[in-house]
Amino acid sequence: MKKGYVAFVLHGHMPFIRHPEINDALEERWLFEAMSECYIPLIQVFDGILSDKIKFKMTMSITPPLMSMLQDEYLNERYLEYLNKSIELSNKELIRTKNNYQENKVAHFYNDRFKGLLETYEKYNNNLMNAFKKFDKLGCLEIITCSATHALLPLISVNPEAVRAQIATGVESYTKIMGHSPEGIWLPECAYTYSLDSVLKEYGIKYFISESKAVLYASPRPMYGTNAPIAVPNGVCTFGRDMESSYQVWSDFMGYPGDFSYREFYRDIGYELPMDYIKPYINASGIRIDTGFKYYKITGNSEYKEIYNRDEAMQKVWQHASHFSKCRTDQISEISKHMDKPPIITCPYDAELYGHWWFEGPDFINAFIRKSAEDWTSYELTTPSEYLKMNPIVQCSTPNPSSWGENSDYSVWINSSNQWIYRDLHKCEEIMIRLANTYTDPSELQEKALNQAARELMLAESSDWPFIIKNNTTVDYAVRRINSHLNRFKAIYDDITKNNIQAKNLEKIESIDNIFPNINYRIYAKANG
Repeated sequence: MKKGYVAFVLHGHMPFIRHPEINDALEERWLFEAMSECYIPLIQVFDGILSDKIKFKMTMSITPPLMSMLQDEYLNERYLEYLNKSIELSNKELIRTKNNYQENKVAHFYNDRFKGLLETYEKYNNNLMNAFKKFDKLGCLEIITCSATHALLPLISVNPEAVRAQIATGVESYTKIMGHSPEGIWLPECAYTYSLDSVLKEYGIKYFISESKAVLYASPRPMYGTNAPIAVPNGVCTFGRDMESSYQVWSDFMGYPGDFSYREFYRDIGYELPMDYIKPYINASGIRIDTGFKYYKITGNSEYKEIYNRDEAMQKVWQHASHFSKCRTDQISEISKHMDKPPIITCPYDAELYGHWWFEGPDFINAFIRKSAEDWTSYELTTPSEYLKMNPIVQCSTPNPSSWGENSDYSVWINSSNQWIYRDLHKCEEIMIRLANTYTDPSELQEKALNQAARELMLAESSDWPFIIKNNTTVDYAVRRINSHLNRFKAIYDDITKNNIQAKNLEKIESIDNIFPNINYRIYAKANG
């Protein structure tokens, strides 16, 4: 007998990294790698489970920038080139490794894999949103939204209009693409603060996902901790992250992805093979980058690595999926003894962990869903909205402001390395609000400029840029993105206020930053508050 529920929630997000103005932009590879290693493998998993007539329910946020990029004609043409190049390299690898049985076996795996990726990609007409919309329509995958450009909302709440614009545009973009309004939202970085409640309610959001401390430290204290949702006073609910299931995947020392049989992330032939061989498959400027061809398994904590054994890795996948399922069964069996409603275990993760960082991650999800369908488990897979329909009475409690970042606060996104961002952002937000209140009856050209100004501001607000700066990865790129968007914003502002809008210049910017075709700058007007 089923005693409770598990909500497995994936957060699919990439910053807007579309660069038609740059030849072979390095950052576009981030998207292509995620498509090859995460999104298409997940689609293959869901298709396989459906073809086997196994019922399942999962939740996945697909942020507006990711939705936009997955449907973008330019990026899809670029990805098709990338995929065909990968197949070409896989054919060459069959020849290069022919005298090494173990390596050749891995090369054959990659050859089959990349051909399978292309087959799935073409099946959905080179547009992965076609697949995700299908799963959403079938009811097995509940897709939820996010703020427009993944802005860390508490850090821009000094200007409430900026928060409203982010949420309104995120909801509008989702509705236009999916054909229906979203039930839930993934607050960027699970970052919550009190002022978000009214805006979420205003735009029809029924629930959001939060960090465990948002619920555990809520006031009054929730009766069931994170094992049941809580509702803010206006009725919007939140589901807190379950930490036991989180540690089993995320933990550095006990998480499944660190198993020695899994594929080693940090060894790639893009860095190891002679330049004359690998040059056609790395960056056009000759910068060595990942190709996706990795021949080693983690092996251990030393530099010594053994050749990857796919069969061995799949055995571990099923062991780990069985362990994860048993832990949820034991957890729910124990918790349900002390509750007067069925518990729900909320398991949120970055989607890109599954396939990109943890190569076998999509296989784990496949095995977990199949294990969950077996009779011995004490739970069913569900979505937060389904749970609320079955259990509409929810304890009222005010969540604690928090995020799922380090220290459960906002310090990853505002600290000594990146705090400079916010002075300029807030100044531009104030300007955008003033523009929206001033230009109530613009000309057609003025309206286009005002809408583009709103796009540039939102793109500058992305939480990805301060995160990258804090973690000291592609810092130059993040700084350049913030400054380029704000400089474009300021230039457009000057042109608008001086009545000197250059249509050609505006069209050029629109062609590069073409996100949110239906954006309406009026959302920044105070009259909406």
